[in-house]
Amino acid sequence: MNSIARFAVKYPVTVLMLVLGIVLLGFISFGKLGTDLFPDLNNPKIYIELTAGEKPPEEIEKNYVDQIESLAMRQSEVIQVSSVSRAGSAYITVEYNWNKDMDEAFLDLQKELNSFSQNSDLEDFTISQYDPNASPVMIIGLKNDRISNMDELRKVAENYIRNELVRIEGIADVRMAGVEESEVVIETNRYMLESFGLTTDDIASRISNYNRNVSGGSIVEMGTKYVVKGVSVLED
Repeated sequence: MNSIARFAVKYPVTVLMLVLGIVLLGFISFGKLGTDLFPDLNNPKIYIELTAGEKPPEEIEKNYVDQIESLAMRQSEVIQVSSVSRAGSAYITVEYNWNKDMDEAFLDLQKELNSFSQNSDLEDFTISQYDPNASPVMIIGLKNDRISNMDELRKVAENYIRNELVRIEGIADVRMAGVEESEVVIETNRYMLESFGLTTDDIASRISNYNRNVSGGSIVEMGTKYVVKGVSVLED
């Protein structure tokens, strides 16, 4: 350190020229640095969401979350599994190593949890791979003074506007929020069901089978993208 100080005192012009050279080199290099407006990011996380009626958090965690966490921890290169349980729902995060192929991890985890989701009494079960490059780039608010019925406004947004948006090339998904959906309550007569050899699970299964919306992929023809899906949905 003393030798450097002595050299700087003895040759101040040389030291000054070296410093200016380093600053100039840094200035030139800074201007040539490559930039990317939307850089590719690899977020090594997979998210699992589930809903199960109005069950308390303790029951959600005991009956579903613990099993899912155990299955997720068996996957290769999993670093951590965390979860948040609420009344009627749970949110589970599976974190992998940064060098993990997330497409492969998603397929493996989906395959592992497929039998669990089918054999359980969950109302909804979703596995998603969050992609920072697929974050929403536009939020649209819908308002119509001539439509006072929110259910009618929801139908317009869902059946017309959303369907037109998903056909646009480059749009991966369109989600709706803040809408009101109608529900139907079915009351059964236990004695009548027993006389026909049926249970409430049989009724729920039959309704679910007739209320499906299955995606069939997409077809591109003459520059236009068409979304194909099989619709068997009960409507009011």
